[in-house]
Amino acid sequence: MARALNSVIRGVDYYVPKRVVSNDDLAEFMDTSDEWIRERTGIRERRFAASDQGTSDLAVAACSKLLEKLAFDPKDLDLILMATISPDHYFPGVGVQVQERIGAGNVPAIDVRGQCSGFSWILSQADAYIKSGMYKKVLVVGAELQSRLMDITTRGRNVGVLFGDGAGALLVEAQAADKAALPSNTQRGIIDHKLGSDGSGLNLLAMLRPGLGANTSTFASPEEIAVDPFAPTMDGRAVFRNAVRRMSECTSALLKRHGLTSSDIDLLIPHQANMRINETLRQKLDLPPEKVHNCIERYGNTTAATIPIGLGEACELGKLKKGDLVVTVAFGSGFTWGANLIRW
Repeated sequence: MARALNSVIRGVDYYVPKRVVSNDDLAEFMDTSDEWIRERTGIRERRFAASDQGTSDLAVAACSKLLEKLAFDPKDLDLILMATISPDHYFPGVGVQVQERIGAGNVPAIDVRGQCSGFSWILSQADAYIKSGMYKKVLVVGAELQSRLMDITTRGRNVGVLFGDGAGALLVEAQAADKAALPSNTQRGIIDHKLGSDGSGLNLLAMLRPGLGANTSTFASPEEIAVDPFAPTMDGRAVFRNAVRRMSECTSALLKRHGLTSSDIDLLIPHQANMRINETLRQKLDLPPEKVHNCIERYGNTTAATIPIGLGEACELGKLKKGDLVVTVAFGSGFTWGANLIRW
């Protein structure tokens, strides 16, 4: 019997900070209200990291929870893949901090910038490394601390109300598979991915300074620091249109490639950027509400952490079970997007 390597998700876990920040809390700092935020985003509250926490702390907490739950020795890891756009330092990345603090030994720790699509991208990379035979045990981590980047005033309201802090992690392992049976998609494991990007949308969702682009003489000028320009900007309507289009396109293309339709999906876990985006996506894919898991109401947009947080919460609630066919799909700044097809 022909054999092959398959990438099986052995476990998932997540961590969110203790501090809960409600919409009413934000209304103390900006001209907004709970009703205004919920109507436009679906968010009721989000978590903000404590002053003594960095992105690496959130990542380490999620990884430690996962490894302890699985009774897995971090020294047995072959690779760590890390997705974040809010690292503790401009360089080095967070991956090496996770590697050192969980006691993983001198395994490679690779940081990837994919913005909100980052976790989808590194999950595809873990799958490729395993199926190539290069690595057997890969820790895949998404973590973000966005609260300190936000302009929590009326000026920054349209973006500032959206984001929260958190982290999630998956352990992906190589497992022997029946090569002849792989096309049937019935075996547990990561099946396939559909990724994409469109740089023409760069300025529609971005944080352009500090930086070293053309026509900049410094990383951050004293004048810029004085007016605090270091907050993300977004054209909400353009992002909404592109997010729905790209997430529905890549999900449909991924299913079609395997002879599947949306009715075959047991659970869809979309990136948690805006409940209206996810509801429009659900309708375009013709999925009933019970087949979509959302957690934006509780955590806001945690960027590269939304997918693993969603997976972890869905498992806790019993909505995601062994053998289920699950699709994760994300869209982010860049523009970037990605969908993953998994037999859980």
